Amino acid sequence: MSETSTPPRPHEKARKAGSIGDNLKALRGERQLTIAQMAQVSGTSAASISRIENGRLSPTYEVIVKLANALDVDVGELFYYRERRALSGWRTLTRSGQGDIVETPNYRFELLCSDMVSKDFLVFSTTVLNTSIDEFGELQRHAGHEQIVVQEGEVEVWTEHYAPTRLKPGDSMSFDSQMGHAVISTSPAPARILWICST
Repeated sequence: MSETSTPPRPHEKARKAGSIGDNLKALRGERQLTIAQMAQVSGTSAASISRIENGRLSPTYEVIVKLANALDVDVGELFYYRERRALSGWRTLTRSGQGDIVETPNYRFELLCSDMVSKDFLVFSTTVLNTSIDEFGELQRHAGHEQIVVQEGEVEVWTEHYAPTRLKPGDSMSFDSQMGHAVISTSPAPARILWICST
């Protein structure tokens, strides 16, 4: 996100975190799973699940994938479960800066064109928040495939088995999501990337 962009207000971020929590709670309830059972099958602590459901914790994308896998649903269901509709001949539109915001410790995701339609992929306009691999923490890994395209600034991509790779605007990289990975900003201002993930 550029320096002149307006970041989401705190109540907006809380609302988006809460919507994931509401969907998680609804999906868990449909499957008649207790929080303790959900924790066991997802490998996520019961305390974290409770905080996510109550809108007090924004999960990382890795945790979202774990929860979706445990519920046997697409990742997109945790974002838009209550808005999904069976459609054919569909289209969906996101105006500039109007996508739903989901902020994790490492990235600020703006979801694009995912409000109504179940697709095989999710697209995010992503602001990279961390500026060092030490700040990022453990590399993330989950099922699926990903592709990133740098839009503003420069980033460094860390992956298992490969040396860190510096990407500039217009550069793109695709990789197996099961391989540990992290993206950090190497610019004075936070870098922005287009991030496509299979669901």
